[in-house]
Amino acid sequence: MNIFEKIIGSLEDKREWKAMEARAKTLPSEYHNAYKAMQKYLFNTGGMIDWQETKFVFNHIIDLLEEAVADGKRVKEVTGNDVAAFCDDLVIDAKSWVDKQRQKLNDAIK
Repeated sequence: MNIFEKIIGSLEDKREWKAMEARAKTLPSEYHNAYKAMQKYLFNTGGMIDWQETKFVFNHIIDLLEEAVADGKRVKEVTGNDVAAFCDDLVIDAKSWVDKQRQKLNDAIK
């Protein structure tokens, strides 16, 4: 992987990110705002570090919100009242930034 890819990711990753974000923008504002809030929460809590996991989780959230729109459900009817817990459950098995730092520390000290 060259330095350019390390900084911004591969061009394919960028294309996938843009397509995913464009898909989210087609949601009605209440659902799009919920998506952006969940996305911000997941980024701020360090829930994911791997692009494949990140892509999977965000696409899953968009899928759920699209279904909610189609079924006439409100966001919390899909997520439950504790939206943070809902997000935490989505990434419970994902390797986090903290996990990465722990491993890095353990590997550094022989």
